[in-house]
Amino acid sequence: MDAAALLTAQWTTLNAALHALAQDLAPDEWTFRVAPGQNLTGFTLWHVPACQDWTVQTWIRNVPEVRDWNAWTRDAGFDRLGLAFGISLADADAVARAVSVDDMLAYADAVLAENVRWIGTVTEHDLGRVPDNRAHLARRPVYRTAQYLAEVQGMWNQTVAEVIALDIGHGRAHLGEAGLIKELARQNLPR
Repeated sequence: MDAAALLTAQWTTLNAALHALAQDLAPDEWTFRVAPGQNLTGFTLWHVPACQDWTVQTWIRNVPEVRDWNAWTRDAGFDRLGLAFGISLADADAVARAVSVDDMLAYADAVLAENVRWIGTVTEHDLGRVPDNRAHLARRPVYRTAQYLAEVQGMWNQTVAEVIALDIGHGRAHLGEAGLIKELARQNLPR
C-alpha cells in the first residue's frame, strides 16, 4: 500500500466535498448560526482547511502555514484570523465574517496543493515518526496558551500518519455537520 497516495486521495476527496458543500452558499447561509453558542457555518467550513494547514505545516513540519504566505496575508487578510481552533465564539464569528466562500475555497485549494506537494517527499519511515511538535510551538506565542494546549493535549505522541488521519476524519465530521446546518439554514432563513 502506498500511504502517500492514500493520504493524497483522502485530502483530494475531502477538498472536493468541501467545494460541493460550500460553492452555492448564500451570504446569509455562510453566517447562519443553527443554535446559540454554535459556530457560524462559515467558520466551520473555514476550520476544515485551516486545520489541514495547521496539521501539516505547524504540527508536523514546523514551517509557516499556507495562510501566512504573502499572497494570503495580502489578498485575504488570513494572517489576522488567529487560530483554527481553541478560540472564543466571538473570534470564530469574526473569521466567518472576514472570509468569503470564494476565499475559503481558494485557500483550501492552496492547502491541498501544498500538502500534496509535501506528501510526495515523505517516506513510509517519515509517516511513522512522532514530530518534534513541542519545539514547533515556539514560532507563535498563541501556540503556548492554555486554550491551545488544551486542544492538542492528546496529540503529543502521535505519529505523522496518525495525526493526518485524525485530521482527515475531523474534517469529514465537520463537513457532515455543515451539510446538516446548510439544510437547516435553507429551511429556516427567509427567501
